[in-house]
Amino acid sequence: MADLLDFTKPHVLRNESEYNAAIEEIDTLLDEDPPPATEDYERLEFLSVLVESYENIYFPIAVLPTPQDAVDFMLEQKGLSRIDLDKWMGGKSRTSEFFNDIRRLSIRQIEILRKNLGIPADLLIGDPKVKTNF
Repeated sequence: MADLLDFTKPHVLRNESEYNAAIEEIDTLLDEDPPPATEDYERLEFLSVLVESYENIYFPIAVLPTPQDAVDFMLEQKGLSRIDLDKWMGGKSRTSEFFNDIRRLSIRQIEILRKNLGIPADLLIGDPKVKTNF
């Protein structure tokens, strides 16, 4: 077991060595399964918060693809092109408006693309906070 981190003077995890020590101690505490409201349980929660903070800074989760990126990727995977979308999207202009980020997908279009391309609906909906042109 690695040396226990000294938290008598609270501080954030500042390097990979402290991060690894915290992970190792979390694993040990999880194996022991301390009951709530005990010192070990509180230490487990405290270390978990520190590790989460460190990971958010040094190992951020990748940003989800845009709906356009997801559709392009699945078209490529299935050997299709944007022209193949016209029948599903309601015509060439709808396809163009979607890819040029002029128009968001309708519920019907999301259902059709999910069914035909296998893209999860949440990826097709996208993040409305990213761009609000419509």
